[in-house]
Amino acid sequence: MADVETAVKDAAKKANRSQPLVHSMKVDITSEDSVRVATETAVDMLGGSLDILINNAGYLEEWKPITESKPSEWWWTWEVNIKGTYLVARYFVPLLLKSPTKTIINISSGGAHVMYPGASGYQTTKFALCRLTEFIDKEYYQQGLIAISLHPGGIKTELAMNIPPERQDVLTDTLELAADTLVWLSRERRDWLSGRFVSVSWDMEELEQKKQDILQGNLLKFRVV
Repeated sequence: MADVETAVKDAAKKANRSQPLVHSMKVDITSEDSVRVATETAVDMLGGSLDILINNAGYLEEWKPITESKPSEWWWTWEVNIKGTYLVARYFVPLLLKSPTKTIINISSGGAHVMYPGASGYQTTKFALCRLTEFIDKEYYQQGLIAISLHPGGIKTELAMNIPPERQDVLTDTLELAADTLVWLSRERRDWLSGRFVSVSWDMEELEQKKQDILQGNLLKFRVV
């Protein structure tokens, strides 16, 4: 995390911005106690409110057919991707509701919409994560909360190396694309995208031009059609 802090401060300096406060914490998002402590720390540091929450922590198990998979690893994918996201939302949403921005972005995946043999753990969790995001929207939209599911692109991270080599040809996106899209989504309130799925590979200006079509058709959500 020290490298991240240095990179953030260097970027701020290059952009002639004031130096941001960067505070790193080690949090086990599968542990309720660990998430609760993180929340208490955030309250002390931020004065009781939080503008933006990005649920980025995730796990990708080694792809194996169901009968060849390790039950503990398969279920750990659910522990991290679903239980972890739930716990963070459970404890941090009250802080978000006290801020002007009130935005939570859950990092999902394009894998939520496809089925690759061997990916039954990861892809089902990302499908469920989109639905969980819809629930967050349904329960807190009237209080001003914005909840968005985001496909961050196919990026060659260490975790992505669990994807079989023959499937890694889709890993062509960059960290910068994901980061820039997150900034675009959160720099102002985009309540018309709440409860919906967005991909970094889309043209954001074109997406904004389709705002009325998205709202009228209630698009970018999971439905049986």
